[in-house]
Amino acid sequence: MKKLLFLLVITTATIYAQNYQYLGEYTSNGTPLYLESPGDNISYPTLDMISYSLPESYPVPDYNPHYISSGYETNVVLSETADVWVTFVSEGAGYRNSLGFYTYDINNLPATVPNAEDITIIFPNASALGSGGGLQVGDKVKIGNFPAGTGIGWVLLANAWSYSQVKVLNGYWQLYSNPDYNPEADGNLRHHNVFLNDPTNERLILGFEDIRRDYGNCDNDFNDAVFFVTASSFSALTTSNYADVSSATDVTSAFDGGLESNGKLANLIAQRNFKRKKNGNLFNKKRLQRRYKKKATLLSKGVNPSSIEAFLPATGMYGTEKAFVSTPEDLLGITNAKEIFSVDLYTGEERTSAVLATATKGDVYDHSKEICDRLNNSVLEDVRTVTVRGHQVISSKIKRATGEVEYTLGFSIKLGATANELYSFWNIEQYPGGDYYNFQIWGSSFSQVFTISNHILDTFKSIKPLKSSTLEDVVPSVFVSSGYYKNGNIHLNIINKTKASSLNFEAVLARTEVSDRINMSEVINLTGAWNETIIIPTGQLFDIGLSLSTNTSKQQDALYLADGPWGIDYLEENVRVNSFSIENNDNDKDNGEDIYQIEREPIVSGEIKGTLNLFRHVLAGDQTLDVSGYESIQFKIQNTKPVEVILVQDGIADWENRLRITIPVNDNEKLYTISFNDFLDKNGNPGEITDIKTIVFSLQGDYATYVPFTIAVNDVSFGLKANQFDENLVTTNKILAIPNPINSSGNIYFTADQNEEVTLIIYNYLGQLVYKTNYTTEIGSNLIPVSRENLTSGMYICKIISNNKKYNSLKLLIN
Repeated sequence: MKKLLFLLVITTATIYAQNYQYLGEYTSNGTPLYLESPGDNISYPTLDMISYSLPESYPVPDYNPHYISSGYETNVVLSETADVWVTFVSEGAGYRNSLGFYTYDINNLPATVPNAEDITIIFPNASALGSGGGLQVGDKVKIGNFPAGTGIGWVLLANAWSYSQVKVLNGYWQLYSNPDYNPEADGNLRHHNVFLNDPTNERLILGFEDIRRDYGNCDNDFNDAVFFVTASSFSALTTSNYADVSSATDVTSAFDGGLESNGKLANLIAQRNFKRKKNGNLFNKKRLQRRYKKKATLLSKGVNPSSIEAFLPATGMYGTEKAFVSTPEDLLGITNAKEIFSVDLYTGEERTSAVLATATKGDVYDHSKEICDRLNNSVLEDVRTVTVRGHQVISSKIKRATGEVEYTLGFSIKLGATANELYSFWNIEQYPGGDYYNFQIWGSSFSQVFTISNHILDTFKSIKPLKSSTLEDVVPSVFVSSGYYKNGNIHLNIINKTKASSLNFEAVLARTEVSDRINMSEVINLTGAWNETIIIPTGQLFDIGLSLSTNTSKQQDALYLADGPWGIDYLEENVRVNSFSIENNDNDKDNGEDIYQIEREPIVSGEIKGTLNLFRHVLAGDQTLDVSGYESIQFKIQNTKPVEVILVQDGIADWENRLRITIPVNDNEKLYTISFNDFLDKNGNPGEITDIKTIVFSLQGDYATYVPFTIAVNDVSFGLKANQFDENLVTTNKILAIPNPINSSGNIYFTADQNEEVTLIIYNYLGQLVYKTNYTTEIGSNLIPVSRENLTSGMYICKIISNNKKYNSLKLLIN
């Protein structure tokens, strides 16, 4: 109402000047009379989000340089016909600026600055009420309906509104969304607007810097005039190449970073992860970390500090963040790092950023975050270069499986006698030899990440000159966003920025943890779409290192994928391992959601007087499998000593309280189906098993005398969903097949009242016996796996023969 009364008492003006086009009439203070009614209701959280993304007095080149140096779109591009609106958000300028737009054909980009008559004024005076204008937060203007293939460029006319003439003049200077049109002589200073993508609210946020950036009074915060752009359909806007709005989300600890698996290190990493769980060494939570008190290090000009700790900050962007030590010291034994130091930075209890620093001799640190995280079920959503303190550095956006987004930087400083040199490459092989200090930084916003990187680079510059080179094709234009291995196939989700029509796939793989590596290559056709999924048959494997290259970029992408590894953990003074072999089993078939198969068959033999743990990380890296839909574990085992079977969950804090069950000696192979409820803690109580990180088969001697041992495990799987089993086996003499019909394999479920040997037989409809197997039951639920093998499609009759109980027959369909 205040706004309406205000408009009633001011005069209108229709004086057009400078040949600009207008959307309609405006008041004497430059407020449009063609505002939409109602306008947009902009909430306080939205204003906070914009302020967090474009903070006052935090220069974009320092705290968000990716906005203007990473190749993001600065215009609006329409892929569908749509109506477009522009909404006023805020302004912090002393000028009376005017906002206009111009359009162009995206297939015929304009080479020259648009003429004045090609520019349409949206807000003649883009100043707020009480600040030299009449605009209020949420004031909205429809700028038109535009066909697909239209580009919309923007222009801010600095201090162009004239109160005395009640019109828009040319202003001090004209600032365009196309940097090439802007007045600065230095091309690096010509960006004057940023576009930020806010997909949650389906809008694009537009921020302008209104002072020439080669002038000393320019604050470079790009919030002098802020608007957002919306369309009748958000999908009509091409939004794949905009920077993100900043969000305050938690990020992972540096304690869990700095390590990717690969063929050479897979077993060492598996042992490291297992020991972390067994020993309880998990310093990835604030309550387990110590406060970082930065040492007062006297830096000598021309002399590199002897410790990487000297380069790390004690706080973050706002000076209120607190740093805690999170150093993963167990990396020293399995990587080429000679020194490691890391900190996590917190705002309250929320981790906002983390930095991992390593020192190496002779070569760069050989593990990159981008490769590591894609192995650990994260999605690499974007990768590009950014200019940080004048140096080209690779940045990336990674989305965790839990939904949190992390923004990352990675670079290494080669130490020199007279000058240090910064390198940031996509692949480890591209770094020259030498001694390095290496830095991996990630956070919930790029602002926090760049604050850390600025501190590190400024510290280096204070010691001796820091040089680097700006290169082309540093990051791949076609890369793997995420990928995984399952049932003999590699699944890759591809981002194709250059519409490449094919890619070259090169790989080195191992069928098992202990087998030789083999090569494979293939040319794969692509559709040219930005996002595409490809499936590559590889056969059963343990791990694979692969690379992708195209003819649209010199830079190839490299990736490592793996299945969860089998490994052994023991002390050499207590165990002598004579043989550890792993063979492939027949579990490369897709059994659907009812069964989760564990691939490969380990066999270990030797002499034991202490403890040996045969373990299998269910998933690759440090992932955990959700087993809330299953109720049992099944496996075949032959063991010459009793075995404690352990299901290790993600949150285990006390190894003594592990969930376990002991099975006796089995001179011949025996099939076990064990309910999760049968696994008990140290007090004899069952635990709620909803996730499993590791399966352990533990043998123990008497710690006095060596005795021979052998353990062989195969056909490990997690079984039927608990609710399905309970609902279908309502009577104890009923048999159930899942799935039914069977495509390749399935399971026969039944309950037993006592331990005994039963026989499963299957007849065809002519009464001919086609399948027979013996099985030793456990009291309660039981599961017998069946495979289609050579059975033809049709209906069959299943029976379980017992000396103590009569089971119902079951009709079984084979597809």
